[in-house]
Order: sequence, then C-alpha cells, then structure tokens
Amino acid sequence: MSNYLEKLFSLKGKVALVTGSSRGIGSEIAHSFLKSGAKVICVSRSKFPLKKELKKYYRQCNVTNVNQFRELCESINSQYGGIDILVNAAGITFTGDDNCSEFESFNKTIDVNLKSIFYCCNTASEFMHNGGSIVNITSIGSMLGFPNNPGYVASKGGVMALTKAIAIDFSLKNIRVNNIAPGYIKTDMTLKSYENKIERKKRIDRMIIKRWGEVDDIVGAAIFLASDASCYMTGSDLIIDGGWTAKGI
Repeated sequence: MSNYLEKLFSLKGKVALVTGSSRGIGSEIAHSFLKSGAKVICVSRSKFPLKKELKKYYRQCNVTNVNQFRELCESINSQYGGIDILVNAAGITFTGDDNCSEFESFNKTIDVNLKSIFYCCNTASEFMHNGGSIVNITSIGSMLGFPNNPGYVASKGGVMALTKAIAIDFSLKNIRVNNIAPGYIKTDMTLKSYENKIERKKRIDRMIIKRWGEVDDIVGAAIFLASDASCYMTGSDLIIDGGWTAKGI
C-alpha cells in the first residue's frame, strides 16, 4: 500500500519552482515539496527565507521583474534541464493603514498578484520541456466580495479566470494549470485580523470547521496538484477554507 501511494503522489526528481516562498503558504509548500523528494528552487523578494531548511535552495528574485525571472528560469534550465512544477504563491495585500492612495494600492496589487503570475506562467512554461504542472494560489476572495480591498479581490478573481484560460492554451504543451483557493489561513498577511478577537470570532462563526487554517493545511492539495495523482485535472479550483464558501446559515 505504501509503495502504491508513494508512486501516486511522488515528486521524486521533479524540479519545482515556488514563488513567494520566503514565508507563509509558499514557504510551507516549498518545504513539503522538498520533503517529498523534489528539487526545489525557492524565490521571493526577501533576502532570506524564514525557514532555515530552505536557505540552501533559496534565490532572491522579484517576480514583477520580467527579465530577472527569465534569467532565473534559464539558470534552472541550465542546472536541472528544465522545470516540472511552478507554484505561484507570491502575493500582497494592502490595508487602510498603508501609506498608499487607493489607486496606487490597486495598481501595485494587480502588478504583483495578477500580472506577475501571467509572466511567470508564460516564462516558466517555456522550460517545461516534458509537460508539467502549474499551481496558482488564489483565495476565497476570487469568488466572493470582501470589503475595503478591491485590488486584492480583483487580482485573485483575475488569477482564477486566467488559470482557466491558460489551462486551454498550455494543454498543447501537456502542462496542467490549477488553483488552490485558501480561506482564512494564519499567516503574516492575516495576522492583524487574527489577533483582533472580535474579527477572529466573526470569521470563525462563518466557518464549518471552527478554526483558522494553518499553512500546513494547504500542502496536501499542493502535492496532489503537483503530482501525477491529479493527471486528469486542469483548469480547476481546490477550495481549502474550512467550509467558508459552502456555508449558508
């Protein structure tokens, strides 16, 4: 049984590029891929990753810099002979406390959360010589309206639609493209609302599973979508939100 499951979900020998992996969901996915046998390249704007286990595999890269990301992919191609898996976990969000105008925060969010994913998918796909799997991290904000952050909601909704479009285009290269849509996961990005007892309770009340998600709640879906276990799956969304989007009353 164990050999069967290991083969089904194996990432052994796969070359996986994970953006936004200095912390949060991206960091945990990169670490899980590493433990699953993949050759992992972790990238982010930060100088160093928070997880010491990833330092050896970490390269600093701003995904909004098209030329810098292409140079990274070319370097990976020279070292490993191509890319098998791309996880787009890089993302930002702005709150009312940020020193940006509404239009500035909207544009910056679209640049990082939507445009860069389009660039990264297209560039990395050129080096997926034997097909591959792309996993985009969206949000329940890609499906539902949330207040006071239109750029984030618009960007994640755009990624959801983009994934379905390029899943068709990339199928000619035998590349699958899918989304993971997390709900409220405890990370630095959500720390403010998590630490506010009123806001935290308001969110828990909406969930079927009465707790905030942890970053390791996402890794099973990421391994599934990256592996051959999901070989007949593309253009789809996996929602991991404790039942948030399923709950009526």
